[in-house]
Amino acid sequence: MIKHKSSLLLIINSLLVFSLIFYVILTSFTSKTKIVYVDTTELFNGFSMTKELKSKGEKEFISKKIALDNLYSQIQSKSINASQKEVLMKQFIQEKEELEQFNQIYAATESSKIWSRINSYSEDFSKENNYDLIIGTENKTTVLYADEKITVTKELLTYINKRYEGLK
Repeated sequence: MIKHKSSLLLIINSLLVFSLIFYVILTSFTSKTKIVYVDTTELFNGFSMTKELKSKGEKEFISKKIALDNLYSQIQSKSINASQKEVLMKQFIQEKEELEQFNQIYAATESSKIWSRINSYSEDFSKENNYDLIIGTENKTTVLYADEKITVTKELLTYINKRYEGLK
């Protein structure tokens, strides 16, 4: 019963989304609305801020991982007694959990900052180019069809990178 309801909800939601997209496209052709799309994955991964924060996060991760590996080596050492091993094991477990937590929190907070900046720059880009709508799609999974002539991914990526680097 629940599975049937969730399937029905999924179908209804999909129809609503497709109807909305169809409506937007239909009205764009009749009202001279300028609609373009971008590949959000390419935009996010190509953004200088993403690369910068990823590099910073990787450096922090590596230093924490090295410390964890050193601790593990100490635990494996034959020169420590059982009580020392127990203390080190507790420390190892705690530091491993902290490392996993760091990864999750860092990725979430930094992604949020990056998308906030992309959205801000995209709004300015849209105004400068008189676009009424920029549709973001991940490898065209939510868009059934889009002509390659209306993608502005590369232009927007160049624009946001220049803005981020203070060149525009």
